Amino acid sequence: MIRRRIFAAIALAVFAIGSALFWNDWQFDPVLLGLNVLVACVGFFILHHRWKRQEARAMTPKRAKDVFS
Repeated sequence: MIRRRIFAAIALAVFAIGSALFWNDWQFDPVLLGLNVLVACVGFFILHHRWKRQEARAMTPKRAKDVFS
């Protein structure tokens, strides 16, 4: 599901940038922003692989046809 991945990536990026600005009184801090974006990327990487494993196990029409024929 590509929509789920796009939504997760956008949400993680928005919260990473927003929290970096919020905790620094709306001032730009490249170190804090970089750290937050790095953590967001790691989180997205973990979610992507978790969802990839779940989708691999899911029953698709082709698999159902192979199993039940």
